[in-house]
Amino acid sequence: MSSDSLVLRLGASATLSGYVLPVLLASLQRHLPGLQVQLRHLPTGQVADCLRRGELDLGFVEGLERCPRLHYEHLLHDELVAVRQATPGGPPPRPLPLAQVLAGPLALREPGSGTLACIEQHLRQAHGVELAALPQVRYLPQLAAIKERLLAAPGTIGLLPRRAVARELLAGALEEVWVLGLRLTRPLVSVRRPDQPLPPAAARLLTLCRERYGSLS
Repeated sequence: MSSDSLVLRLGASATLSGYVLPVLLASLQRHLPGLQVQLRHLPTGQVADCLRRGELDLGFVEGLERCPRLHYEHLLHDELVAVRQATPGGPPPRPLPLAQVLAGPLALREPGSGTLACIEQHLRQAHGVELAALPQVRYLPQLAAIKERLLAAPGTIGLLPRRAVARELLAGALEEVWVLGLRLTRPLVSVRRPDQPLPPAAARLLTLCRERYGSLS
């Protein structure tokens, strides 16, 4: 297949656009060297809106929310973990009580993000807790901004995708904190309009994703 002058229009939420798609797109463009990729970094809900308006060929989002008239395919699982600035003594030897963590300062993604929706759903359904009732929550627009906040504010805890903090955990800048009763997992999925043919480059991208992550999901 020739890729001369081909353009692939993608929309993806933060975790996927920053930590899953880059390696896949690099592989795709090695297969299709003339392909132009237009990747828009969008909150989960906006990806669906852009697909419905015909502004994207393919989307990648996180979480359980589904919009009518769109087709979703599960690609892999994602885990959210509690992290904070690394401390001299290291992480607590035993899990912290959830109430203690929720009473302290938290740094979370902004409303409209799939990450925040996952956290809200888990706290409401599993623990009867509403985020709006918590005393010290700061909402930030980007994963990078949350990490910078954690590094600048000792004691603040963030709930972030493991993929997004793997480098900081390995380098010892952040540390993972186990929290009793807090288990946050969500699917990472592709989404498209079933009434429109999937461009060959988009189909190839999905194949690369299945090949890379199929055994890990």
